[in-house]
Amino acid sequence: MRLFFYTMNLNSIKRRLNTPNDIKQLFADYSLTIGGLMTGAASNAKIAKNLNAAMPPAVILHHLPDKQISAVINSDNAADTINRQYIAELSDLSKKFNLTDKLKTYSGCLWSSAGCRRSCLVFSGRSNIFKAVQYARGRRTLAAIDRPAEYVRGLIYSIGHHYKKTAGPLSVRLKGTDENSIHFKKVNLSISEINNINSYYGLNINYSDKPRVISEIFKNDNIIFYEYSKAPLSYLKRLTALNIDVTASLVADRITGAADAITAINAGYRLAVPVTLNKAGRIPRRVIISDDTGRRVDIPALSGDNYDYRPADPQKCAVILKAKQSAGGDILSAFFIADKLGPQTIGGGHIELIY
Repeated sequence: MRLFFYTMNLNSIKRRLNTPNDIKQLFADYSLTIGGLMTGAASNAKIAKNLNAAMPPAVILHHLPDKQISAVINSDNAADTINRQYIAELSDLSKKFNLTDKLKTYSGCLWSSAGCRRSCLVFSGRSNIFKAVQYARGRRTLAAIDRPAEYVRGLIYSIGHHYKKTAGPLSVRLKGTDENSIHFKKVNLSISEINNINSYYGLNINYSDKPRVISEIFKNDNIIFYEYSKAPLSYLKRLTALNIDVTASLVADRITGAADAITAINAGYRLAVPVTLNKAGRIPRRVIISDDTGRRVDIPALSGDNYDYRPADPQKCAVILKAKQSAGGDILSAFFIADKLGPQTIGGGHIELIY
């Protein structure tokens, strides 16, 4: 009988998560939570498609792009759309934590173009109905700028939360709505912290006395990192070196758009191409890109809208994404490729969709 009760007590012990005080303080200061720091499929239609296509469930990190954080804390901001307007609460936070000088030089999208900034997907969907959407993204952005090491460690807990929730595997995008460099930020985890994270979330993080990047920390777990990026090839290679699956993005209105795309494809990357698709179910079979120096690539095309999990796609292909109209954006801008036959001029060259 005593053995029976002893066994029952052991089995009923609940593991506790001991979140470090510095992460607790950061989350309290910016009204963040472990579960809400990253967005799961229930709140994001794009990554929800992964489940429908029998792909690994995903979580995505949403920040404000480019210099939008500076715009939303500016009381003189006279933007017409809700999701580009002044948010007094974010302005108050930036002043409370003395972020004014940091924000003057901050950009979340170093490689964006004019068309990209104007028609960014961060300005589409619910963000133009509920101001709370951009408020949440702004709080994350400010927290990451204010205390980057604590924020990255907080992301480790959030990824662990979602991993446990899905029972693995889990796919992760940290560049959901900006081109942050979180992947390169190295952090230290103490022995007690690692033991608690592993025990509570069912992870297999090894101890190290050296600071590590997130993908290195999770290298023993079934967690797959993948990203889209408009960055130059040298940056794409840095991401790849961290075991992150990368899809390059065509920036058609950048003066080097054609050359950058060809360089990325020749280096083995797939290329995301936003097209103003106007016929349901019809996408190009191939995409041809040529630059002004005479270089040319002819690659197969596939739909990128059936699911978001790009690691399932082959390299050196065009991922066709349906262009979406964002509030205040311009779907007819040179950033998007028109759904039509014949060569089209892009930055430093031409592109042709073959049906």
